[in-house]
Amino acid sequence: MSQTTVKYVGEDGNGTVADILRARAELTPDDTFVHFDGTDVTYAGMVDRAERAAGALAGLGLKPGDRVATVLPNSLELLDVWMGAAVGGFVLVPVNTGLKGEGLRYILEHSESKVVVVDGPLADTLAAAVPADSGPQVRLVRGVQGPEGLTAADVLAAGSPAKGAAGDPAGLATILYTSGTTGLPKGVMNGHRPYLTAGIEFTQKFLRVGTDDVLYTTLPLFHVNAQMLSVMGSIVSGRPLILSPRFSASRFFDEIRQHQATVFNYIGAMLTMLYKQPVRDNDAENTLRLAVGGAAPKELWRDFEARYGLDILEIYGLTETACFCLGSPPDDIKPGKLGKAVSWAEVEVQDDDGKPAPDGEPGEIVVRPRKDDILFRGYLKNEEATAKALRDGWFLTGDRGRRDEDGYLVFLDRMKDVIRRRGENISSYEVERAANLHDDVAESAAVGVPSDLGEEEVMIVVVPREGVTIDPAAIRAHCADQLAAFMVPRYVLVRDSLPKTATQRVQKFELRKEGFDGAWDHEVAKAGA
Repeated sequence: MSQTTVKYVGEDGNGTVADILRARAELTPDDTFVHFDGTDVTYAGMVDRAERAAGALAGLGLKPGDRVATVLPNSLELLDVWMGAAVGGFVLVPVNTGLKGEGLRYILEHSESKVVVVDGPLADTLAAAVPADSGPQVRLVRGVQGPEGLTAADVLAAGSPAKGAAGDPAGLATILYTSGTTGLPKGVMNGHRPYLTAGIEFTQKFLRVGTDDVLYTTLPLFHVNAQMLSVMGSIVSGRPLILSPRFSASRFFDEIRQHQATVFNYIGAMLTMLYKQPVRDNDAENTLRLAVGGAAPKELWRDFEARYGLDILEIYGLTETACFCLGSPPDDIKPGKLGKAVSWAEVEVQDDDGKPAPDGEPGEIVVRPRKDDILFRGYLKNEEATAKALRDGWFLTGDRGRRDEDGYLVFLDRMKDVIRRRGENISSYEVERAANLHDDVAESAAVGVPSDLGEEEVMIVVVPREGVTIDPAAIRAHCADQLAAFMVPRYVLVRDSLPKTATQRVQKFELRKEGFDGAWDHEVAKAGA
């Protein structure tokens, strides 16, 4: 599809999210911006909703720079609050809906949010975590009437339109909390420019969208991917966005066909889950042309493309790096590789001394911006973590990779998740990828556990698919067919679930702490054979 027929807004990277939304509405006011749960909202309609929401939030006492939190699933109300915050110059704090207790309380208190909009079913969770006298005093509940008989949608829609209001292009746009596997989550502060830049980079330079394209995402709006790529991608390009309430592997392609979607975003194991769905005769009979995301299993890559009649385009990035800083050139995609640096970034692989690692040698992936105000602005109230993340102008991703001779980068592992065995560095990611290819495995995590020979042994922790009983020996044999001998797990531990953070990252330190008690041991099994 040719991108020349698409009229973009925000290409200069200047202005606020609200400025770009208004510019799009002036250009194509009656075109559909977003379809959600049976409702279409045009660009002009979104401007009206945003201006009313800004007026309502100001009426609740918010001033420019104040924070408004959302504890909402994908919904039009979340878009109203986000765009309304951009119009009014407020800062959006989107909170993961899986949080509760201390985790939820910490973010609302740490961010100093003055207003929180919460989903009806989560109102009691919020009240239990943050009593009314110790957190945001203004609480709007989605889908549930408050003391005045109004829902959150009623309040947001009833505000006097803030026609003249506009946020500061140099101001803070959002604070998104990223959960590490240890310690408290860090509040990533992003301005407006990363949003505009990511939207343009994604749709113009990688998707190369045409006038027939329809974007589709099931990813949550409280994460950067759906925000910067899907929502902003729609606004800057004028292509409609189908926003799904949630991911369902069994219904996924029916929804794609229903909405005639051409591009969808994936993360993590989504492709594996889709691939493990029962084969249908009409799998390839859909409107998709691209699946775009990270961590596509190399072993499934070409088969997935052939089965569903599309191309996989790999990208890589973090909340701190305008969502993505590496991507595969659309006309030269190499399975298993992350691609090359996007236009705004320099990306290197550096050794422990901060020097470029030779091609083919592993090191840490680091990112440096070619333009101002695109990298994150630091971690909220955490100067120590901010300082540790930066070195000589480079942002240290904490990810281990290598640069091949063709200039493409390859992801190897999170730095702290590398397993050291018999003098070899083993990527836990590669071990997990192999295990996940087994039909009986829903998900897995590979960790290093103490070895009587020094260093570590490899343990794979597997969660079976529903209704399936896993044979540990079969899992190890399957991994042996997929991996180099030194990478094959000695231990296989079957669990009902994996310990995870609120953002669904596996807490491998918990698995390492628990050790291999109860695990099937290949060495013991071999000795007893």
